[in-house]
Formats: sequence, C-alpha cells, structure tokens
Amino acid sequence: MRRKLAALLPLCLLAIGCENSQHAQRLERRDAIREAHLRNLRGAATGFEDTRWSMSPDEVRARYPEAVIVDGGGLELQSEHWDMPARIRFAFDQEKLAAVTLYLGTQGDLREAHRGVASMLQTKFGEPDETRDSAEEAARQRAVLSALAGLAFVAETIQAVQERRPPDASSLEQMNERARMAAEDAYWDTREYTLHSRWNTSATEVHLLGRRVGDRQGLALSYVSTVLRAGSI
Repeated sequence: MRRKLAALLPLCLLAIGCENSQHAQRLERRDAIREAHLRNLRGAATGFEDTRWSMSPDEVRARYPEAVIVDGGGLELQSEHWDMPARIRFAFDQEKLAAVTLYLGTQGDLREAHRGVASMLQTKFGEPDETRDSAEEAARQRAVLSALAGLAFVAETIQAVQERRPPDASSLEQMNERARMAAEDAYWDTREYTLHSRWNTSATEVHLLGRRVGDRQGLALSYVSTVLRAGSI
C-alpha cells in the first residue's frame, strides 16, 4: 500500500504543478486584457472637440496655442461656445489629460441656457443618466407637506363638527404659517437653485452643472476621464 502511495505522489505533485501553472496563465491573460482595455480608455476621445485622454500639456498647447499655464499645472484659455463666453480649463494626471471643464458665462435665463446645452449634448451622448433640479425637488416636497397639512386640517374640522365644537384655532394657524413659509421658500427657490445633468460613457463622465445664488449664476460643463485622476480644476 505504501509503495502504491509513493508511486502516486509524483503524479499528484505534477498535477498540482500543472494546475498552478494554468491558473497563473489565466491570471496573466486576464491582466493583459484588462490593461489593454484601460489603455484604450486612457487614449479615448474626451468628448470635447478633437481632444483625447492622456494628451500631454505640449499636445494640448499645440492644439490650443493660446492656452496658458495656471496654478496646479493645468492649462486655461478664453474662448466662446454656443454663443456664450467660455473659460476652458484642462487638468492633467501625471502629464496626461484627465479632465476638461468649460465655465460658461450666462446672462439670461439659466434654466433656458442649461436646457439648450443639455439638448446639444443629448444629440451626442443620448438621454442623460441623471437629471436634477433642486427647485423642482423642493417644490414637490412642499406640495406633499401642504397636502398632508390640508388633510390634517380637514380631519380636525370633521372631528370638531362631530363633537359639536369649534375647530382648533391652532390647527388653522399652523396651516396658515405653513402656507406663508411655502410661499417664501418658493420665492427663494427662484433665487437659489442647482441644475445637474450627467452622462456616462465607458471613457468619460460628462457633467453639466448650473448654479444660481441671488444675482450670481454660472454654468459649467465637465468632461472627466473614467480612468485617469485629474488634479485641481
């Protein structure tokens, strides 16, 4: 019996060695495929004009000779897009282009400007993966709270009639106070809000962000690599 086991031992060791070798080869192939995929993403089109991810600062300057170096090592230039003045910032990760941001000047209605740019992006990237309007979200929340307050007041009124007593004055006061606060919040929502649309591709995240605070407003469009990590933009 011992002789049989001794004879089988080399075969077992050989089988284990072959299995380990095959496993190592599978890991190498998987890593090679992953690296090739990442390499393709690193060199893919950014979505902004004819720039590509991983372009060096010199390559970007060759494409945009008017670009100047800014704090943080990025490049910046003044331009115009969609009939709006634009400040364009190129950010790099270890000398490789990793993000492009356009700061667009908007003088008129911010929502209209946001819709216009989003519509043009939609023709290129399709429907956005996410859209947000902080004012609309707040309005929906106020509508729900107002409906709940109205139901509570109706319930109190019905109970008062059944009990043959006047309705609780505090309930009416609370309802009026909520209405006053809702009107005030609705006003401020026209003065301070955020708009956000997002598109995702395999190589790029596209963010369109509009922000209004009082009399100040702005629109920013960012193209961000899904692989490279940008510095300050």
